[in-house]
Amino acid sequence: MRTTVNMEQKVLVRMRSDLCEWLIHDDGLPLSEGLGSIEEAARAARETFKDDSEFEAAVLLEGEAALMMSITVPAKPTRQLLDAIPFLVEEKIAGNVDDCFIALGQRQDDRLAVVVLASQKVKDTLDAFASEGLAVSFLGVDAQIFQDPHSLRLVLESDQVQFIHPSGEGVSIRADLAEKVLVEELADQNSDIECFDFCESKPLLSTTLAASPIQFREFSAREGTIEPSLLRMWLTRPAPLAVNLRQGKFSYRSTSVALTSLFKRISLILGLLLGSQLLSSLAQALYLDHQATQLERDAQELYLSIYPQDIAPKDMVRRWRSRLAGPGNANQPMALELVEKVSSKIGQSGLTLQNLNYNVARGDVSMQLVGKTSEQVVRLSESLGSTGLESEVGTISQEDNEVRATLRVRNAF
Repeated sequence: MRTTVNMEQKVLVRMRSDLCEWLIHDDGLPLSEGLGSIEEAARAARETFKDDSEFEAAVLLEGEAALMMSITVPAKPTRQLLDAIPFLVEEKIAGNVDDCFIALGQRQDDRLAVVVLASQKVKDTLDAFASEGLAVSFLGVDAQIFQDPHSLRLVLESDQVQFIHPSGEGVSIRADLAEKVLVEELADQNSDIECFDFCESKPLLSTTLAASPIQFREFSAREGTIEPSLLRMWLTRPAPLAVNLRQGKFSYRSTSVALTSLFKRISLILGLLLGSQLLSSLAQALYLDHQATQLERDAQELYLSIYPQDIAPKDMVRRWRSRLAGPGNANQPMALELVEKVSSKIGQSGLTLQNLNYNVARGDVSMQLVGKTSEQVVRLSESLGSTGLESEVGTISQEDNEVRATLRVRNAF
């Protein structure tokens, strides 16, 4: 959770009633400041950077719009703890807890800092900035910019007074009501108190503070010991304890992160598709290689069964052509065509070829086949007819559990 100014947050905004105070910077260098509407702040950002793209903004809400407090929780965080937090803060809020958004801050021992404010307030603020092209990546409360783990801090402005405890508890009140409340609030304090005075003239509380026995360390914008505005001070000093309200249902995801995530998902899907295609092609290649090896082995076995005197034959294509062509080459194409058409059908029929003879005079191939039933021979003859061949079944004999048959095949035309 980011709680300090990010150099990508080019626009710093502090809400002040119906107006907003803005500071536009580039890598920490202030470029433009003003007070007006959100639309004017967005226009100033576009004019400053000469760009119509969306800018990241860090926005501070008024302290009086939020309840800043700390609650006691078990030492070990659990899922049940998150479910119990609304009940722990319910007794301290005036309205319905269901209408509130609870943001979680820093935890120290059994104390957890929380910020409670109306859910509709958060939604309306984010929508207003989004409509002007300002993406709010940090949404906090102005008083928490001054939170320090070792001292109570007091912030004086012409229209309001805020103080924030080390635990995260804080109060924001109108300046004209602050004197009485502040005296009561600070009466029991025994820790150091730091006072940040942004008033243009001496504040009403100066007399009260001077008369108080409490020791103050005072910093004044008039005297130049601090930056002239809260936004300038926020730009130059970290605020590690400030709670970012962009969490839970209001979590922030930048456009670049969303696009990166989208590209990663697309790349993953494409990678999976490409990988599956490569695996499929590899499997097909392995299968075809296996088939080619098996066919080569079958061709060699067939050749040796017909011509057993030829030892360790090589280059089966050349040897078959030589055998089928006989002494001349005139009938070689016809013989090869017949053998190519017949070989695949024999492999599918379940029959075993024991002998093959090409008769040049008749232009046919005579084959001796062995199978289990005579129906295998008949089916083979019929299937050869569908390929444009004429087949004639010769003698069929039954020997033991085998059927031996002669089949003569030639081109139909």
